[in-house]
Amino acid sequence: MSLKLKLAIAFCGPLVILVIVGVMSVRTVTQSSRAVERIFRENYDSVDASLKMKGAVERLDRAAEFSLWGEGAEAGHESGALTAEFERNLRFQQGNITLAGEHELTERLTRLWETYRKDYEDFRRLPETDGERRDFYRNRLVPGSREIRDTVQRIADINLENMLSVDGQARRQADEANRTMFALVVSGVGLALLFIALIAPFVVRPITGLTRSVREIQRGNLDLLVKPRSKDEIGRLAAAFNEMASSLREYRRTDRARLLRTQRATQSALDTLSDAVAVCSPAGEVELANDTARRVFNLSPESTIESAGNEKIGELFARVRREMRAVRHQGYDSAIQVFREGEERFYLPGGIPILDEDHQLAGITLVLTDVTGVRRLDEVKSGLISTVSHELKTPLTSVRLAAHVLLSEKLGPLNPKQVEILVAAREDSDRLYQIIENLLDISRIETDRSKIRLSPVDTEQMVLQATDEMRSAYMDRKVTLVLDLPEDVPPVLAEAFYLESVFANLLSNALRHTPAGGRVTVSARRKGDAVQFSVEDTGSGIPAESLPHVFEKFYRGPGREERRDSGLGLAIAREIVEAHGGTIGVVSEPGKGARFTFTLSVADSPTQGI
Repeated sequence: MSLKLKLAIAFCGPLVILVIVGVMSVRTVTQSSRAVERIFRENYDSVDASLKMKGAVERLDRAAEFSLWGEGAEAGHESGALTAEFERNLRFQQGNITLAGEHELTERLTRLWETYRKDYEDFRRLPETDGERRDFYRNRLVPGSREIRDTVQRIADINLENMLSVDGQARRQADEANRTMFALVVSGVGLALLFIALIAPFVVRPITGLTRSVREIQRGNLDLLVKPRSKDEIGRLAAAFNEMASSLREYRRTDRARLLRTQRATQSALDTLSDAVAVCSPAGEVELANDTARRVFNLSPESTIESAGNEKIGELFARVRREMRAVRHQGYDSAIQVFREGEERFYLPGGIPILDEDHQLAGITLVLTDVTGVRRLDEVKSGLISTVSHELKTPLTSVRLAAHVLLSEKLGPLNPKQVEILVAAREDSDRLYQIIENLLDISRIETDRSKIRLSPVDTEQMVLQATDEMRSAYMDRKVTLVLDLPEDVPPVLAEAFYLESVFANLLSNALRHTPAGGRVTVSARRKGDAVQFSVEDTGSGIPAESLPHVFEKFYRGPGREERRDSGLGLAIAREIVEAHGGTIGVVSEPGKGARFTFTLSVADSPTQGI
């Protein structure tokens, strides 16, 4: 039996009750209205006829009385019309008998009328002056008229009483209809309760079972089977549900196997890396980690970032989660120093956010790169450069001094050829001395990054001082130096001594590449929690292939081999800016000049310590 048929059978009972109640209501109202109409029509007509007969008899009496006083002709004419009126109403009454006792009264009225009419005719034949006529009127007509009026009044009274009883009859019919409809309503309620108690479970129980099964599948229990209890729509739905659960079990099995293979392959690949790699949830729970992360940093699956106990890793994780962008430390001062099995190693931390389709954070990948070898090589390089620079600086100073003394001709006059050679030697020695100084500066910055003392520095005053020192050189080259500083630019965290070198290198670089009549603009703007400084020139610009290398040591762009500068100015600027925790970059198009920018943290920035 289908679910549709079950529901149809279940609702048939209440539907039949509803139809019967409706029919009974219509029938009761119709019967009541018809009964009232019939009763009023029949009884009212009888009352009307009775009143007319009573009036006719009364007028006949008056006509007879008038005839005693000599008005016989007029009374005779009126008595004929009254007799005809009485008999017409009497015939109507004889055909409109509807109540108990009305038939007997009507027959008595008929007999009384026959007697009265006969006596009335005899009365009219008596001589008008005869005393017998008065006696006849008094002894025969008056008593007969009285009996007729009494009988007519009784007929009218029983019809009036019946009319007044219409409300009672209608009430009785309404009460009977109410009792019937109440019984039907009770029957309908009983059928509804029977449906709820007996039929509803056959429909609701399978649906409830399916609901429980869906919830179990939602919890991950795909091994549940629903037993079809019928062949109706619910049974077919249960069978389809079982097929769906079977398909989901198969998908889960294959996906689980595929996921296990992928996880093992990923784990094997990660374990081959010398760098420490860990994948964490947004809450900081470690979900995947390679052997290095487990051994060196205690980042094992089912552990947390907090339980690892490394402050720098915790700060890195919090920053990536807050900013939702990749964070990669560049300087060796940010490296994590680890001692394990008597060996010192350095790991440079970095974090990459994992975003879902809605760009919400789904996890964070931590990569701690082993920079021990690179750091040692860099230390060796820095030490070598520092040592060599110091060793070269002393004899180079003597060479420079000798060139200056000879050019001063204090030891004797020089011919033009000797002067030319000494001038070239002096220039080359000065250039070599400047290179050594720059190398020592870079070595000092790389070595003493942690010793930089940051403090609030007035941005406007710092820029004005840096540009004032270069203004005379710009005037000599006929290049306009423009300042663009808003009044509300905030102070920055920096060490002024080092920033003077940054501005000097950037302004010198812009001056070298800007022809006479050009313009160099220095500006500062607040960008969130940092101030962005820029030095923009109107020179020849930088080729696209050279842009990634402009901050490298000793780099020279194509076609600039004859340039007399050391090639270390921009490298020094980068080292200083990065040592302050800022960033530096360049944007340029050939023929349209170049724009160098760098950022420093605002003195009141909430992230200045990150």
